[in-house]
Amino acid sequence: MERTRQQRQERIVEILTLLHEGGSFEAAKELFNQEFDGVDVTEITAAEKALIQSGLNPQEIQRLCNIHAAVFKGSINEIHRSNLEHEQPGHPIHTLKLENQVLQSLLTDEIDDLLLKIKAGDWTQKERLLKALKDLRQIDKHYARKETLIFSYMEKYGISAPPKVMWGVDDDIRDMVKALIQLAEDERAAYNPIATKWEETKNEIEEMIFKEEEIMAPMTLDVFSLSDWEKIAADSFDIGFAFIPEPLPWKPSQEALEKESEREPARQLAIQQAKATTDGIAESLLNETDSVPVFVEKQDKAEMKEVSEPIVLPTGTLKLEQMIAMFQVLPVDLTFVDNDDRVRFFSEGKERVFPRTTSVIGREVVNCHPPKSMHIVQQILDDFRSGARSEAEFWIDMRGKKIYIRYFALRNEADDYLGCLEVTQDVTPIQSLEGQKRLLD
Repeated sequence: MERTRQQRQERIVEILTLLHEGGSFEAAKELFNQEFDGVDVTEITAAEKALIQSGLNPQEIQRLCNIHAAVFKGSINEIHRSNLEHEQPGHPIHTLKLENQVLQSLLTDEIDDLLLKIKAGDWTQKERLLKALKDLRQIDKHYARKETLIFSYMEKYGISAPPKVMWGVDDDIRDMVKALIQLAEDERAAYNPIATKWEETKNEIEEMIFKEEEIMAPMTLDVFSLSDWEKIAADSFDIGFAFIPEPLPWKPSQEALEKESEREPARQLAIQQAKATTDGIAESLLNETDSVPVFVEKQDKAEMKEVSEPIVLPTGTLKLEQMIAMFQVLPVDLTFVDNDDRVRFFSEGKERVFPRTTSVIGREVVNCHPPKSMHIVQQILDDFRSGARSEAEFWIDMRGKKIYIRYFALRNEADDYLGCLEVTQDVTPIQSLEGQKRLLD
């Protein structure tokens, strides 16, 4: 007898519970294969939601998500039937998969092969291995586009939990790659520590490829509109690409736009299903209800130039285009977060330290940070709001540069909290200053 969706859901929960209670992967996989021909992405996320609601620590979801994915690998149904636009060069999903294809080749055809030669005693390959591992750092741009753009739009539709879990794993992979490079750079480098760390890193990267292509991509293709994908494709150039040349600019075809109205009811249903299956996880992770961010269109520059009324400030007046030009040449990056903790503005310098795209406008600022630092950001904002402090500062080393990050609480004359200003600056050139350089020199 064919199961109802509820009965299928209950059985999937039982299989995952077996894993979490110490059962073997092989037993869980066999049970699944015996009883299911396939499973939808929404059924997996709903099962994880049910486990959390039954008392499972949400952190366990991240720790065991690779095992969950492996149980269902090869059996996830492609339920999206939007159109084939995502198969066109330049579409963000096509680009993501193309990067993953080259990444997989780097893992298996290059690094695996080099380690086999080193294992056989050929340490002349060490420099080539080190170069390949450093090439692997390009993965940061691949993940940054996903975290900055795709995750923003997932949150727009209320799909907030999966991005948090995936971002946590992304950061783990970044740390693993960094650790591998350090092992390979050591003058006393030995095969076994490198090989052990490599197997762990490679497994995590390959599992993330699977999650991106078989879980995230189908869900987003069901939910995102063609307009969403067009904006993501355009903003992707601000962040950059990994392992491949810049793809062709992409816009949806006229045929696809005409068909989109036909599938709008199915898209709205997919939005509701996706949101429903992740609400429980989001509440357990953050203990709060996320509202939908407001996305704004980037105002046309021609329209802005037409604004001729000067902006009157306490110390003078400025035209809008003058103010924009000032923001563009400031040697710092500015980001304004309002008193609801949502990003409302960022300056457009020629070389920003951290990438920003218009998809961030309206996004909760804590969601713009990796999961491991979310609580720190939230504590700063809470302290600003309560008046416990008015500034916070940090400095980090990043790609050979010293980055200075400061946060300032903004208040009006009545001492009401207006929001937070983030100021980021590359201070490397400043640190190297010596002596004096006068105006007349």
